[in-house]
Amino acid sequence: MDLVNTEQEAFWSEFAPTWLELEAVLEQVAAPPGRLAMDRLLLTPGQRVIDIGCGTGATTVELAGRVSPGGEVLGVDIAAPMLDGARARVASLAVNNVTFLHADVQVHDLGGAEFDAAYSRFGVMFFADPVAAFTNVRRALRPDGRLSFASWQSVFDNEWMLIPGAAIASVTGMPPQLPGPGSPGPFSLADADHVASLLKAAGFQHVDIVAHTDAVVLTEEQIPARARSSLRTGAGREALRDADEETKARALVAVEEALRAKLHNGEVSLSRGVLLVGAVA
Repeated sequence: MDLVNTEQEAFWSEFAPTWLELEAVLEQVAAPPGRLAMDRLLLTPGQRVIDIGCGTGATTVELAGRVSPGGEVLGVDIAAPMLDGARARVASLAVNNVTFLHADVQVHDLGGAEFDAAYSRFGVMFFADPVAAFTNVRRALRPDGRLSFASWQSVFDNEWMLIPGAAIASVTGMPPQLPGPGSPGPFSLADADHVASLLKAAGFQHVDIVAHTDAVVLTEEQIPARARSSLRTGAGREALRDADEETKARALVAVEEALRAKLHNGEVSLSRGVLLVGAVA
């Protein structure tokens, strides 16, 4: 195990129980663009794949199915508690072509030219040194091996984050505290030109970036669960970390009201903007 990005290791280890509890709600947002990024790899049976920032293993299991029979998937994550959930998932599903590694992709020796593909669903935005990390991933890929990942566009392209965050800020009186440009965080790879420059600096070729926008659609019945999750994840979680219960209750009401204001024909449609990024080693 090699770890240098200790801040992210601590954050994701602390967040792991919440992720596991809210996974069904969070997957509604992350899974569809994640599959689009996975589709771009054109995986075939027998291939070996790295799942970067694999979390609790949902993507790892899906990758394992796509390279079966004969293929293998290595799921890597910086947070050991997330991997505990991943191992439990794999055991419950009796998936036998997956292994997991607790490591920091920036520095851990992943081997040389051992993998056909590398994949990440919203995991690569948290590198402290993205060029070092992507260089390490490239070394692990065989010549012409492919990288594909999904990263978020800006918060303004993602109403599913923006609207709850603004509602919480209306209660706390403080704007959401987001990491600055160049710092690890959900929007560190929001700019396509910046992403392309990082990958080229890491030695990747044929960088292909597609901006994709669709919607997270909620039924009226799903609004309360989405509102509760927004208080416990992302910028909302940080904004309310030290808040008292009365403030949290007011924030919950504010988020629900903001979402209900978007109701049309029994549904709320919230924009979801991602970059689908591909490159060749």
